[in-house]
Amino acid sequence: MSIKQLQQEISKGLPHCAYLFHSTDDFLLYETLTTIKEKNPDSDAFNFDVFDIKSPDFNMTIEQMIDILNTLPFLSERRTIVIRNIQKLSKKDIKKLEGYLADPSATTLLVMLYEGKAPKLFDVSVSRDLKIISINLQEQDIPLWVKERAKGKGIRFTDKAVEYLICYAGTDPGMLYSEIEKFASWNTSEVIDADDIKGIVYAGAEYDAFDIINALGKRNIREVFRIFENVNKNTDPQMLLGALNWQYASMFARSQKKDEGKFRRIFRLLHEADIANKTSCQFVLEDLFVKLLRIN
Repeated sequence: MSIKQLQQEISKGLPHCAYLFHSTDDFLLYETLTTIKEKNPDSDAFNFDVFDIKSPDFNMTIEQMIDILNTLPFLSERRTIVIRNIQKLSKKDIKKLEGYLADPSATTLLVMLYEGKAPKLFDVSVSRDLKIISINLQEQDIPLWVKERAKGKGIRFTDKAVEYLICYAGTDPGMLYSEIEKFASWNTSEVIDADDIKGIVYAGAEYDAFDIINALGKRNIREVFRIFENVNKNTDPQMLLGALNWQYASMFARSQKKDEGKFRRIFRLLHEADIANKTSCQFVLEDLFVKLLRIN
């Protein structure tokens, strides 16, 4: 898991002069920045600066940023400069930043955050001390990630509770973290089990996402749509798609990759439904259920 790489670098004190963290998920980049700030002993008001290229308030030139990078820290061994949304820099400015990377300051830690797939920003020859790390969360690592974030908030989820939470909120890290914070403010004195999750996130609902998944497994079209009518009142379509994806991925893992062709068709249908839902197509989930019932 790439997040472990970040943790390893932090445990070593972020020894490189420059880091480039990239992710397709903006929340994970935000969490990376927060973690670096919390774990960095030099992250005081004088030695920790964040510049967001995407911000409407950003009005600094690349030359001014490079001057700051070359400025000595104040009463500290090292200063930290963070550049968020570096993908928004022009090619001309990237070239100028390459000049800095060819001979970086030994008293400055440069952290660059890139939203998107693996970037090809800098020439390899001028970035000898640049460490590039992907910050993306694999689905199989999400339960452990949830437990670790919950532990950081002083609460503990059982395995079943984690499964229920993912089924409700989907696999989006930002959404999951938001739900974890809700439970942290609700109760920090007891272990949180599946019934607690069900009681809070599905309050007032007769059925939940697990029920619709079980109905799909039974190939009972009437039951699927009867349950969906109820679940649809309490669950966002995107969350339900995330829950379906999570459950089928879990089923595929437990099957030890048997029926691979069948699961490939299922995941293709889920992907198509995700795209259709984001483009505001109508009856996306209803159409998906009909197709899934034909496969199951």
